[in-house]
Amino acid sequence: MTGSETGNDIGVGSQEADTDLYAFPCSLAQARFWILDQITPEDPALNVAVRWRLRGRLDVGVLQQALNAVIDRHEILRTSYRDVDGEPEQLVHPEASIQLPVIDLTLLPEASRHEERDRISQIEARKSFDLARAPNLRATLLKVEAEEHVVLVTVHHIACDGWSVGVIARDMMEFYQARLRLRAPKLADLPLQYADFAAWQSEWMKADALKNERAYWTSQLDGFKRFDLPSDKPREGRGAAPALILGRQLPRTLTDAISALATAEGCTFFMVGAAALMCLLHRRSGSEDITVGTQIAGRDRVELNNIVGPFINTVPLRARVTGNPSFRQLLAQMHEVIEGALLNQHMPIEDIIAIARPVREPGRNPLFSVNLICQRSFIPTDERPELSLIDMPSVSPGALYDLNFFFVERPDGWRMSCEYDTSLYNRETVEGYLAQLQDLLGGFVADLDRPVGEAASPASLPAPVRQPGFARAPELLDSHVQVEAELADIWVNILKVPILNLKDNFFALGGHSLSAFRMLSRVEKVFGKRISFDELHSHPTIGELARLLGGPAAAEAKGAVVMQPHGANTPIFALHDTFIYQELVNHLGQDQPFISVPLPAFVEGGAETSRAEMVEHCVRTIEQMRPHGPYILLGFCAAARLNVAVARQLIERGHAIELFVTLDAWAPGYSKRQSRLNGMLGRYSYQIQSALHYARCLIGGAEQRRHALRRIRLFLKAVFGRKSFEDGPDDDARIGHWVVEAGRDEGGTPLPMPILAFHNENMPLGYFLDRTMGWSALTSKGVTMVSVAATHEELIRRTASRMIGDVIRAMLKQQSGH
Repeated sequence: MTGSETGNDIGVGSQEADTDLYAFPCSLAQARFWILDQITPEDPALNVAVRWRLRGRLDVGVLQQALNAVIDRHEILRTSYRDVDGEPEQLVHPEASIQLPVIDLTLLPEASRHEERDRISQIEARKSFDLARAPNLRATLLKVEAEEHVVLVTVHHIACDGWSVGVIARDMMEFYQARLRLRAPKLADLPLQYADFAAWQSEWMKADALKNERAYWTSQLDGFKRFDLPSDKPREGRGAAPALILGRQLPRTLTDAISALATAEGCTFFMVGAAALMCLLHRRSGSEDITVGTQIAGRDRVELNNIVGPFINTVPLRARVTGNPSFRQLLAQMHEVIEGALLNQHMPIEDIIAIARPVREPGRNPLFSVNLICQRSFIPTDERPELSLIDMPSVSPGALYDLNFFFVERPDGWRMSCEYDTSLYNRETVEGYLAQLQDLLGGFVADLDRPVGEAASPASLPAPVRQPGFARAPELLDSHVQVEAELADIWVNILKVPILNLKDNFFALGGHSLSAFRMLSRVEKVFGKRISFDELHSHPTIGELARLLGGPAAAEAKGAVVMQPHGANTPIFALHDTFIYQELVNHLGQDQPFISVPLPAFVEGGAETSRAEMVEHCVRTIEQMRPHGPYILLGFCAAARLNVAVARQLIERGHAIELFVTLDAWAPGYSKRQSRLNGMLGRYSYQIQSALHYARCLIGGAEQRRHALRRIRLFLKAVFGRKSFEDGPDDDARIGHWVVEAGRDEGGTPLPMPILAFHNENMPLGYFLDRTMGWSALTSKGVTMVSVAATHEELIRRTASRMIGDVIRAMLKQQSGH
């Protein structure tokens, strides 16, 4: 069950209209993996791939049922993801299932079965996931012997971490045994689901709970310089070849000695391993300032231990190997560094990157290229009379880092491994790293006071090539260059910092992957041109990005923004600000084309844009996008009134209007068409009904009171400052001139177009006010009025947009006769 169903106070989701889907915000970890998937779609490095040996008599059908029971138990495994205005959102599906294909290797000669097993394992690990679809877990079963199978399980990292792998294995085995013996599984009910945690984390982050952690990381990364270990091959070829994992079992005598040393020094096996790795990297590079990454489990609440999901957070570990310290001194430094990271583990890695402000390179982690993980095996051997589960070494789906070192404690002792990018490093090099790391661990045990410099001399390898930083120049931003000015506004809104010149660098100003995605999403909507992440990395300044956007195609596209291009239905052309329609677009679906026509600037060179110019701009843009009708026109508030003139011109040019949709707007010229008496009575009726509504709000809840006070200010302005009640109060005073212009009506015959008019539930109607808000006089094909349980401002938000989208779809379906 989700938090919204259980009432658990850790988080609440919202239910999608007419479906059993529940929408939740994404956690910080999910958002990062989603962004990485957007940057490099189908990247297998974002997979978590494991394989388990199943020994004993196996019922394949029951195993498939057990895997689907795991998916049913953990909502995160049946969750899909979507883009909502540049932000990821997760949708929990009521059910999802997988098939379990079986590949029989017993048909092959016994000598070649293990080779084929490993080949298939690699293929399965590297298959990508589509995050827009659920589930995000798959499995394949390999039959190696009559009573020996290998099950390959792959999960996208957005739904899983290392700890989760153990939870999946345990639950799978318990569901298998329960179904085999026709009993209930011995698993406690989950107190919450991952989406509940994500919702709680979203609220927690809004509370600015990380002030102290931000101060810690600012101090820790002062003067940060990226560390890179020299590679065997040119970096331009990174990612062109698959990743591999090499490993070796550490002698029990050595690991026992390391554990004893750690106890004596008041530290952990991880701290000893990290100090040894820093010593190795110092020796191989000659660098005295070394930063590597590591992952922290992030499960600091007991109720999170049995939940599947990506709770991990990545943090940097920085060592300064200066002055030829002893092993003991380096170990003490790593003790302090790792302890500090654990105490400040909640800061999102993207925020840590923003603090460090590193030089960025496409396709690379900005902070580090070497990673270190130290953990116990998450999969203890599960031996049962009928069937035993035995963990096997994993295969690499792909490399997130150039080098990823592992210390893993298994029942048979500690194992040391390294996952490496084969397009950068040769096998012999990595084997040498592992051998030297083992030697250094032995050196720690033998003589803790030995200076690091005596362990070995720095390797004679070429220094890594570094990209120089971006210089700031005193070139002032030219406010008359429209593209640069609009880009600067977008950057200021995203980054919350001032933009001083055209050479300001997005990443140097604190931008990161998630903010870059938001920025590029907004750029596409404003300029109608998609910019890739690689293009942003190669053109990271205002001036460079503006040149990408400044071509003829971009200028032509600025008249319209295609918010949803797919589907064969008649496209909807919507007037007003592009961003207000995003929720409606989401709920209209993938088969309804939707094009926004942003209204032109209303003040340019001191001259106000006339109504005729606005109408001409809209008609020209619509015909450029679609030379022939029919069209569906939609407008919110004053834009709906302007749309009448647009519709009239389109009809006069021979185009058909399939449907005319208005959102909370009175028809233009309504009060002028009334007699003097009826107009006066209608105006008083409007004011009295509005006053009664605001009075009810003032004695209601806090949110209602805030709404009432905000609207009363505009209401009073409408009463004392305007002549026509249909021009207010629901039109914000900040758009005053164009509201007046849009509301003008030149008259004319009723138009041959059906009108669908939505209005907020508190709109004053009746009692000398037309219940169709004046629209019936403008059409010869009838008006459908729909009341929406929302305020004026809420009509364009998620809940109301769902209902409006449903009604529009239903009406279009009815019109088409389907």
